[in-house]
Amino acid sequence: MRKLHWEEHTYDEIEGRLKEDPLVILPVGSVEAHGYHLPLSTDTIQPMWLAEHIAERFNALILPPIHYGWTESLAPFPGTISIGFDTLYLLVRDILSEVLRHGARKILVLSGHASTNHMAALRLACEEVNREYADARIMLLSDYYIAYQYRGKMVPEDDSHAGVIETSRVMAIRPDLVKEDFRFERREAGKYIIVVDYSKIVPYATFSDPRGASRELGEKLNEMILEELTKIIRENFGI
Repeated sequence: MRKLHWEEHTYDEIEGRLKEDPLVILPVGSVEAHGYHLPLSTDTIQPMWLAEHIAERFNALILPPIHYGWTESLAPFPGTISIGFDTLYLLVRDILSEVLRHGARKILVLSGHASTNHMAALRLACEEVNREYADARIMLLSDYYIAYQYRGKMVPEDDSHAGVIETSRVMAIRPDLVKEDFRFERREAGKYIIVVDYSKIVPYATFSDPRGASRELGEKLNEMILEELTKIIRENFGI
C-alpha cells in the first residue's frame, strides 16, 4: 500500500513519487472556538478527512497540514489562536514554492476555514507562486464553498459557523470530540456595522443553531462534498 503523506517518505522516495506528477494537497485549518459542542480543531478535521479520501482516489500526496489560520474576530474566545495575514500568506507561499521547486506541478490548497481574510491570504500566496512557476496548476478552495450549496435544501438557509453542517460533519468524522451542549445566541450588530469582536454578537461562538445536526446527515454531507470535489479535481487537473 502506497504512503499518502509527504512526510512519511524518505527523500529518495519522494523524488520518485514526484516524477509521477502526482496531485499534491495542502490542507489548511484553524484553531478556533466552535461553540460548547465542537473542538478547536474542527476546521482541520474536515479538510484532512477529505484530503485522505482524495489521496486514495488519485494516489495523491498530502503535505503536513497547516493547523493555524487567520481568525482574528474569534480571538476573544479562549483557545482560539489566530496568526496574522502576512504570516499565513508568507507561510503558504514558501511551502508551495518549495513543493514546486522539487518538481510538483499539480497542487490543491484545501482550507477548512473560509473567512474572507484567511482565504485572501491563501489566494495571494497561490497567485504569487503561480507567477514564478507559470507551468504549475494550483487550485484553491474551502470545502465550505461546496458545503454551503446545500443550505436551504438539506439544512437551514442561514446555516453557518458551528451550525448544522459543521456539527454533523464532525459527528461523522470524530464523534468522540462532539458534545451535545448546543448553546446558541445571536445578537444583531446593526446594518453595515463593523464587528471585530464576535463575542459581542455570538457569545457562544456559534453563528447558527446546531440543533438538528446528526451523524447520519454528516456522513451524507461528507460523501456529497467528496464526490463534488472529486469531479472538480478531474475537470481542473485532467486526472
